[in-house]
Amino acid sequence: MRIVELYGGGTGGGAARHLTDLLPALGARGDDVHYVSLGRDDLAPEGAQRHTVTGLSALSRLLSRLRPDVLHTHGVRANFRGRLLGKMQCLPVVTTVHSFLAQDYRSPLRAGLALQLDGATLQWSDRLIAISESLRDDLVQRGALASSVRVVQSGITPPPPDVQTLREAVPQRPLLCVAARLHPTKGVDVALQALALLPAAHLAVLGEGPERAVLEALAVRLGIAQRVHFLGYRKDFAAIVAGADLFLVPSRAEGFGLAALEAMAQGVPVAASRVGGLPELIGDGGIYAPPEDPAALAEAVLSALGERDALAQRAKKRAGRFSLDAMANQTRAVLREAMEVKR
Repeated sequence: MRIVELYGGGTGGGAARHLTDLLPALGARGDDVHYVSLGRDDLAPEGAQRHTVTGLSALSRLLSRLRPDVLHTHGVRANFRGRLLGKMQCLPVVTTVHSFLAQDYRSPLRAGLALQLDGATLQWSDRLIAISESLRDDLVQRGALASSVRVVQSGITPPPPDVQTLREAVPQRPLLCVAARLHPTKGVDVALQALALLPAAHLAVLGEGPERAVLEALAVRLGIAQRVHFLGYRKDFAAIVAGADLFLVPSRAEGFGLAALEAMAQGVPVAASRVGGLPELIGDGGIYAPPEDPAALAEAVLSALGERDALAQRAKKRAGRFSLDAMANQTRAVLREAMEVKR
């Protein structure tokens, strides 16, 4: 099967990690995989040939030359272009949805425009993959045909743990960790406000994004700047998170929570907002708090630290349910299904 994976852009988020894991797994199964970037990322997934295009006409020419069996799109920009060219070239199109679109933009105007644009072409995808049941429900509510949506939860193969790197960077205990794009949706500001209620704890923040300066200023205003450690984006996060005592997911919305899965796979329990796909993922491997409630998150942290050993065992066991092999096999099945539908 010749597969073109079309990505709208972005480095360090869940969609980028999803592609980095999925494409080598597809290649290992004998598929001819071509990764097509719209020019906003630095990904180079193993097992796939990379192409970079910046315009619709260039993408059209590339698809005409490659003649894929199926086109698999990720992200609003890729979805719109892929669906349009899929119609023009009679290509089967599958779209994987990684997040709640309404929450992806800082500007309500941009969010509204994205929802309109995506909604106008949503049914042009022959199949839609949602990475959680919550995202499936959101897609149907936005106008997708329920019969066209398949749920394929993300999976990983965890790397060997690296306990020392994070502990050398932040030797103080207890060490909390959050890893996310620094965007309002991720709720890192809520984590900082919760930390202000936990005078003994330190917080490692792994990630970059448009809110970094705002968050650094907030840490100063809260008087916790000495206990917050902004370490930037780390490609080795999946290994070094093993050095944390507890992982925080204070998101206001979350399609799945891949970073939480990475932490759980290393035996690090989670304190998370009860939103989106997080309960589906975390199960009994963490403690929950309502979103946007710093006091409740602080209480969840204390509860989780109090039963950390038991939670850690449950978290690691729970993470074992989400395998990369299962994700790759289920994704391939949906891609083939879309091919049959188009025929």
